[in-house]
Amino acid sequence: MTVTAIQIGLHPAVVDVESPDFAQFRGLTREKLAKANEDNVVGLRAAGYDVDNCLIDFGDAGVEKARTWLDAKPYDAVLIGAGVRLVANNTLLFEAIINAAHSANPHCRFVFNYSPTSTPDDIRRWYPDPADPTPAR
Repeated sequence: MTVTAIQIGLHPAVVDVESPDFAQFRGLTREKLAKANEDNVVGLRAAGYDVDNCLIDFGDAGVEKARTWLDAKPYDAVLIGAGVRLVANNTLLFEAIINAAHSANPHCRFVFNYSPTSTPDDIRRWYPDPADPTPAR
């Protein structure tokens, strides 16, 4: 059985990398964020994981898109990106996504990345073998 994972993060087009909210992410550009998202998905799929990339907007539109994806199939791992988690103005968005994920996938493991490029290793922290959906911890 293959590990299923979803990467939920802000769509690069909606991120104002010059805003004070995103100043903590030094050197971040929309291009770097888009490349990291794509590289994460390609790398994880090449390693044998079944991974989806759900890029969202802020607010209710983001919550609804994430909820739709989370309800579509079961996920072993739900990764929520730092742009959602670590920006204070996104607290309600983060909270709503956590609750939607918990409702749709009560046995999933939540995975939190520390940078846009760390996602593959962050997924592997919980699921080192893409063929084994038993969490490592």
